Amino acid sequence: MEFMWLVWLLLAIGFAIIEMTNASFFIIWFSVGSIGALIISLLTSNFIIQFLVFLIISIVLLSFTHRITKKYIVPKSSYKTNIDVLKNAQGIVIEEINNNKGTGQVKVQGEIWSARSANDEIIAVDTKIIVFDVKGVKLIVGPDITLD
Repeated sequence: MEFMWLVWLLLAIGFAIIEMTNASFFIIWFSVGSIGALIISLLTSNFIIQFLVFLIISIVLLSFTHRITKKYIVPKSSYKTNIDVLKNAQGIVIEEINNNKGTGQVKVQGEIWSARSANDEIIAVDTKIIVFDVKGVKLIVGPDITLD
């Protein structure tokens, strides 16, 4: 166990290389924890103490930086796509919506979409609608009951 410093050094380098390949700002703290364990391995040959130092340093840095980076990193799912913009949009029926017959088209934001009724009711032409959801290439809609 006198060469444990070499194991910790190789782990530190390995974690740093992994961090460079994915840039997640997550793996780097295991590299720092490995360096801490490397320093402890020069002072004691007790693997349990070395491993505890590795764990403590890594976990503390992970939890501390997670709180900080969470404020500045925007998750990919928070970006709205064109489909997300359609939800809650208003439109008008241009072909009767009848789920049983599989018919129905609406015009929403200047575009024509195939549509299905959210609650299987038949919606007549020229009825104002609101988009509840998007399923594949069809809008799930219902009559717009808001007061004008």
